[in-house]
Amino acid sequence: MDAEQLREPYRCVSRVHWDELDPMGILHNARYQVHAERAVGTFFADFVSEADLFHAVRRFEIDYRQPLRGQGTIQVELWLEHLGRTSTRHGFALLDGAGRVLASGARAVVKIDPADFRPVGWSDTWRSEHLNRLRTKPSIPI
Repeated sequence: MDAEQLREPYRCVSRVHWDELDPMGILHNARYQVHAERAVGTFFADFVSEADLFHAVRRFEIDYRQPLRGQGTIQVELWLEHLGRTSTRHGFALLDGAGRVLASGARAVVKIDPADFRPVGWSDTWRSEHLNRLRTKPSIPI
């Protein structure tokens, strides 16, 4: 078994509230992205510097698998799909309480210089935290 398989997946619990539900009592499609973004923000909270927070979302894609009905908690799993000099792409999956995949996708960002809004490289801390804390594949079948 390699180190990747031994590394615990990064998961964050996210609460679904009643005001996120559509008239049928299903989590509104736009809210899946919010829960993915919250998980990324929680991952960043422990290590990210102000300079590395200055980045722009380049792409966000999502595949919906099954609806979530009602309030409660979901888990969001994150993994690292790509870490370039100036860009990062996280994969994610939203899971219900039974571990079923509700949705999965990817979020790509580019770090930019606040002075000229041109791409600039990530810090060593950003790079090492991503490489040491995130798997490069999901722990569940997608």
